[in-house]
Order: sequence, then C-alpha cells, then structure tokens
Amino acid sequence: MARNPRYHPNYQTAVTQLVTAADAKRLLGTGLKCQGIHLPDDPSPSTLSGRVAEFWHAAYENANRYYNPDNDPDAEKTAKKTAWKSTRLFFRKTVGGWRLAPAIPPPGQGPSSFIGNPGDLTQLGVCIEYTYIDGDANLQIRRFPKQDPPYLYWSSVHRTCYVFPGMKPGKCEAPDPWSTAGREFKRWAQRDPECSRVIDVPEVSLQLMGLFDTVVYGSDKWHDPNPDDRMVGSQEYIHQVGDGVGLWQAQGAVPPAIAFTGGCMDMEERGLIH
Repeated sequence: MARNPRYHPNYQTAVTQLVTAADAKRLLGTGLKCQGIHLPDDPSPSTLSGRVAEFWHAAYENANRYYNPDNDPDAEKTAKKTAWKSTRLFFRKTVGGWRLAPAIPPPGQGPSSFIGNPGDLTQLGVCIEYTYIDGDANLQIRRFPKQDPPYLYWSSVHRTCYVFPGMKPGKCEAPDPWSTAGREFKRWAQRDPECSRVIDVPEVSLQLMGLFDTVVYGSDKWHDPNPDDRMVGSQEYIHQVGDGVGLWQAQGAVPPAIAFTGGCMDMEERGLIH
C-alpha cells in the first residue's frame, strides 16, 4: 500500500482525467472490446492486402525481434497482437476499405497533463520493463535494472498503473486493511497488507508517448512475501494490454513518472484486465 498526501494543490488534474472514453477512441483506436483478462482474438493477417498487409508484417517482424520464447512462452501470439494493435492504430477500417489514419502524434508532440493526485495506491510489485508503440510505429522498449527496479502501483480510483523511478517510499507504518488500497492489495496478493508507506509523487507533466503494449513485473503475490523490498528473485510476469491503453511519461532519460491508462484497464486477483 502507498498513501499519497504529498502533491501540489495546483496539480490536481490526474492524467486519466485528460483521457475520456471519447479521447481514447479518437487517439488510440475504435471498437474497444472489454472482455476481462483475455484479449479478444484477432482475424488472420491473410484478410489484409496491399500496404496494410505490408504494414502488419513489418510490425510483426519488429515485435518478433523482441518477443521471443526466452522471455515469453507465448512470444508469437504476443508479437501478432502487437502487429494488430499497430495496424488498428495507424489504419481505420471503413466501408471502402482500410485507410491511413495515424492516431498518435510524433514523439514529443502529443498532448500532456500534470500528473495530479493519483490517490492511495496499491503496490503490485516492481516494474522490470515495458513496451509501447510510438507515433512512428516503432516498438519502444524500456528496461530497469533488475537489482533496483521501481515499484509498480495501481490506482483503483483512476484505473491507472503508475511507476515513479527514483522515488523511495517512506517508512513502514501500520496499514488500514479496510481502506480501498488495503482491500485491493488483499485481492491482488491474496494476503493482508503488512505496511502502509507515504510516497512523494513527482510534480511533473506527463506526455502521451504512444500505445502501451506490455509490462514485465516481478511480484510475490499468492504466496509468502519476499523479504527483499526490491523483490529480487520474485516471480516475473509479462502482461499485454488491449487496445486504447496509452503510455504517458515525463521527460528525461529516466522519466520520474510513468503512467499507462485508458481502454478497459482494471485489476482483479487474476491480474490486470482489459
């Protein structure tokens, strides 16, 4: 659990308040399908032709260079999902066929918002790496040192995941197991929370960088807690989100704040859902 009373009063517009359902459709794709933890099936790429088919195969080859069986047993399925997400992001299917319609501005030119107050957060684990599709249709990969990864937090109020690299939580205090964050932690980890810590959320502006694709995180959920605060050696999970989830981050070689939000994002004991 993490409590967050420390934020500037002028920055109370949370990033998710910038992205309404209409914005998500306009910026990140239409036809969002909310089907729980499992992503809906995509059609065969053989249904595509011309430049759309060429785009899909190029996106698949790009994703396939990263998503491999060494770090994902479902690597081929993951790469195909990424290719379809890229295709739906840059093309729109109309009555007359597919038409080019890029939804993400070039890097550095997207909309922005102050991060605001994310409210009390549930610690899901540590963030090891994440990927997103940028405005040039490139798959961007960001990794953190496995010996000192930042924490991955969930806001049930804003249905958003946050990462604050460089932020050190406060001391362990007695948690309130009946608070929203306490109940969410128990639902996620299947055990009562042991600590509540105050964190300082950076007072920074977040910019839309692209369409979020996957997150790799380490977690000690479902079993005895890992005594290592950085969860080194914990079980690693790779999670691919559905359409409409945006990647927002602050400027910097190591962004002080990162958020992924939108689409059908939610959390339950089985994991993050769509």
